[in-house]
Amino acid sequence: MRRRMLIGTGLLLAVAAVGLLRWRPPDVAAPAALSTAQPQAAAAPAAQAAVAMQGPPAPPPRSVVSASGVPIRLIRSRRLVVPEPPYGPAYARLAPLARQGDSTAQYLLGLLEYECRDVPGDAAALERDIENTYATRRRAGWDVSDAADEEQTLRRRFAECDGVPPEERGRYRDWLAAAANAGLLEAQLDLPLHLPAGEYCQFIEDCTPEQRDKQQALEKEAVDYLGRARDGGSAMALWTFGAWYAEGDVLPQDNVQAYAYFSALAQVFAAAGEARRFDAILADLGSRLRPADLAQAQAQMRQILSNPNCCVLGPD
Repeated sequence: MRRRMLIGTGLLLAVAAVGLLRWRPPDVAAPAALSTAQPQAAAAPAAQAAVAMQGPPAPPPRSVVSASGVPIRLIRSRRLVVPEPPYGPAYARLAPLARQGDSTAQYLLGLLEYECRDVPGDAAALERDIENTYATRRRAGWDVSDAADEEQTLRRRFAECDGVPPEERGRYRDWLAAAANAGLLEAQLDLPLHLPAGEYCQFIEDCTPEQRDKQQALEKEAVDYLGRARDGGSAMALWTFGAWYAEGDVLPQDNVQAYAYFSALAQVFAAAGEARRFDAILADLGSRLRPADLAQAQAQMRQILSNPNCCVLGPD
């Protein structure tokens, strides 16, 4: 049996968490593109920047008591307006704020630059890239089944990234890390999902020593930043730690810890009036635990919920 490199499945679990905990009811509209309208003269530049980067105000925190009797605060994070193409106007707005140390602008700029990270910087490079794609049927290390479709996509993305300096496009992780280090939960959750450029291996036996070292370092980084998000109260981080412990990816398999994290998350969701999503997971994990293990998991669950920052949910 071939052993999969841990970062592959482990980070896919983190991706699953993004979809799960950023769920919103279907009648809530997706955020609009970052506004490029000129600011009104009467408003301060900082206020205009906040309006451009954030959606409507989040509801105030609610103090509730979980099913296990632990008091918690339910905090809805404010929806951030993620830049959409064309990216040039958004880059012009975000870059000065990011350089001034605005963590929200740093995060959004990192997401923007990630979208342009592998787009050629000028027309000549674009044509060379397209020509090479037809010749090799590969691009950026991946097989290309339809070169004409790839050309169309590349030309569209080239136009979308006009106005984003080519020399800045590879800095996306620098900006995401800056925002994460400043304590922005969204950046702490997303940095591990935006991997640096490079060649990765799927199975351990196929990895070079350098690839193993690099991917293991990224796993440690993921644990670090997701740990910061967990300590900051993020409910999404509870899911990721539970999944890591349940699957034995990134962290050693530990059914007691997995049960504790998923049980804590289930109580947060129940207190928030969300749908029950973890019954099957908890039943499966619980079937593997002895009574003493289950008691230990429940004690750990109460400790998780006792975090004074608990619990930050995604936007409504």
